[in-house]
Amino acid sequence: MNQVVIDQAATLRQQQNIPSENGSSERMTRVVAITSGKGGVGKTAVVANIAIALAKQGKKILVIDADLGLANIDVVLGLSPEYNLNHFFKGERSLEEIMVEGPCGIKVLPAGSGVQQYTRLDGQLKMRFIEAIDNLHENFDLVLIDTEAGISDNVTYFTVAAQDILVITTPEPTAITDAYALMKLLSSQYHQKNFLLCVNSVKYGS
Repeated sequence: MNQVVIDQAATLRQQQNIPSENGSSERMTRVVAITSGKGGVGKTAVVANIAIALAKQGKKILVIDADLGLANIDVVLGLSPEYNLNHFFKGERSLEEIMVEGPCGIKVLPAGSGVQQYTRLDGQLKMRFIEAIDNLHENFDLVLIDTEAGISDNVTYFTVAAQDILVITTPEPTAITDAYALMKLLSSQYHQKNFLLCVNSVKYGS
């Protein structure tokens, strides 16, 4: 199972920078997974703030809500999408049809909420998603993947597929413990060695 995830992730990483006919890269698309061991640490707020800040600098940003059971990036950004990734996985809509525009021109692929069916994607759905994302690679400078919290199969899949992994925690002891557990799992079982760490909700001064 772990090797399958790693192989699929390698495929996605290769597709993020596809050479053109003259041998040069058409666009360098950086993929960053923002994740956490524990819920309630402000992960989605961090994703939204990073996306908007970079969009204001002229970057083309795509945000993927990869919390396929309890999605909320659309709520944070004040969006009311008609379709979400559940419709893609059902084969009813393409990613282009699902995509909506958020603040400052960022693009968002929203997920569904309260639906358990896709909280654990099988291999076929993962590969179909990879192929669909590949078709978008020329359109964006940065893809931000907002994963669910914890260590589910979907979390490990999306984090391993990214080039960078940003782990969000707070100073609260259980949040730190869960962040460490997530990084330990990704390191020992999925060979991820480099992590970015953001400690959120830190109080400065007395």
